[in-house]
Parts: sequence; C-alpha cells; structure tokens
Amino acid sequence: MGKNARYMTWALAMAATSALSAPAWANAEKTIGVTVPYFASPFWKAGLYGVETASKERGYTIIKGDAKDKAELQIEQIRGFIDKKVAAIIIGAADAAAVGPAVEEAIDKGIPVIALSVPPKSDRLTSFVGADNIGMGRLQGICLGRAIGGKGEVGLFAGPDEIWAKLRVTGFKNTMEADFPDIKIVAEKAGGTKDAGVAATEWAKAYPGMHGIFTAADTMAVESIKTLDAAGAAGKFKVSTSNLNDDARAALQNGTLTCASLQPAVSMGRDSVREAVAAIEGGKVLGRIEAPALLVTKDKVATYDFSKIIAPADYQP
Repeated sequence: MGKNARYMTWALAMAATSALSAPAWANAEKTIGVTVPYFASPFWKAGLYGVETASKERGYTIIKGDAKDKAELQIEQIRGFIDKKVAAIIIGAADAAAVGPAVEEAIDKGIPVIALSVPPKSDRLTSFVGADNIGMGRLQGICLGRAIGGKGEVGLFAGPDEIWAKLRVTGFKNTMEADFPDIKIVAEKAGGTKDAGVAATEWAKAYPGMHGIFTAADTMAVESIKTLDAAGAAGKFKVSTSNLNDDARAALQNGTLTCASLQPAVSMGRDSVREAVAAIEGGKVLGRIEAPALLVTKDKVATYDFSKIIAPADYQP
C-alpha cells in the first residue's frame, strides 16, 4: 500500500470514529431543544414523553432541560440551545416574563420557538400548544354542580397567579352562573398546595352549608382532602380538580375525589413536535393548537384510557 493510500485509509477511519463519538446535537438541523419547569411533575413528564416519542418517529434528536422551577436555570438552558444551534426550541416557561428575553434571543437567531402549555412572554412565538383551560374549569363546574344536587354552597380554591389557573376559575364561575344559579360560591382563596389544605379546614368550620370545593390542580385537591379527613369532615364535601397525579388518582378511585378534568399532555407534547418539525422543514404551521378538555369520574377511572394523558409508569425523562 502506498503512502497516499495509507493516509486515505487512516483519514476515513478517523472520520468514522469522529462521527460515532460526536454528541447527538452535532447534527443541529435535526435537533430540538426542550426545556420545561420540572421533570418531576406528572404533567411535564407526560408532555416530555409525547415530545420524545414524536421526535424519534420523525428522525429528530432532542436535548432536554429540567429548569427545576427556576427561571435563571431555564434561561441558561435556552442560551445553551442557541449556542448548539438547535433547529427549534420547545418550552414550557418556568417564569413567563423572566425567560422572555432569552426566548427573544433565540428568535433573533432564526430559531423557531414553540410554547407548550405555559408560554413565555413573547409575541413572536412560532406556535402555542395548550389545553382548553376554560373547558377544564367548565367540566369541573358541571361535575361538582351535579354532585351536590344543583344547589347549595361551594368554596373555590383558585390556585396560583398563573394564566392556566385563572382560565380554569373563569370556566368554573361561568358554569355556576349559567347552569347552576342555585349554587353560591361563598368563599374564594388563592395560593399554593399547602394553602389549599388550610382553606379547606377553615371553610369546613365557617360554612356549615358548604358541600363542594373546586381546586385548580390535583396537588391542591389531595391536600384539601387530607386536611378535611384529619378534621373529620371529608364525608361532607365533594371535591373536584384538574389533572390527575398518582395521589389524586387513588383519591378518585376510593371516592374521596369526585372528579378531575384532564388535559391530554402526551398528545400536547406530540403536537408541539409537529409544529416544530413543520417550522424546520417548511411545512404548514398551525400556529395554535388547543387540546380538548376531558373528564374522568370514579365510575370511569378503572377503565379509562390514559395513553394520551399520562406517561407510561416506566418512563423517565
């Protein structure tokens, strides 16, 4: 073998080795960066499962970022995606306002940004994929209104000062006003999970005519049920919620939770990839996809198809 031939053989071998050892994001035009508030959340876990499966089916690699509910960490992740020249970014914002400037930086670099469920503050997003939160509140209203017999008093735990919670509250209130005029919302409070438990205990003592409690999210429902049970008042209340973590699902099965309105998180994750790929490949971008609200009750939970809602038990982001 001549000198040139030996050199070509060596060069080809080195190129093959380099290709095998290159990071997954080296092929930037087939890479999507994904960052969400926290992997531990059943909702975001389900959304990521949808993103991962849909990306794999379409031949894309994803880089995942767990913001751990910290805006500053998510900003670092977004800027890392920019440095890696990813083809698109999918984001559920940890703090819509705080991460907005970093998102604008990505857009300025020509990277399409798709918001999943919680959009960052920007009017230049390529697309938004979210749930019908008003519809989720409405389904809670219908379920809770019927559960307490169409009359009486209810308490409303509004959750945090976030758009998704506000929309669910709006849907619930509109339903009470339109469909259940004999039901009165006599107490309302906002806050986090622990606040929900405190509120439920206070309402059980202060409102003898209250028989229903709306909660904006599953963790708040579980906390409310726990504190009501400790106070010996659980049997008096019908409790509704949105989303269904493992504890809420168990409460639904044993009847301490009346019903839960759901958003198909797995499908939403898949839809966000659909929008990202369309933007990358020059396809038709829908711009907004709103997933329909769903409802599950005790009598349906044992046979309910959760494949579009919850990630498989063995999936880890």
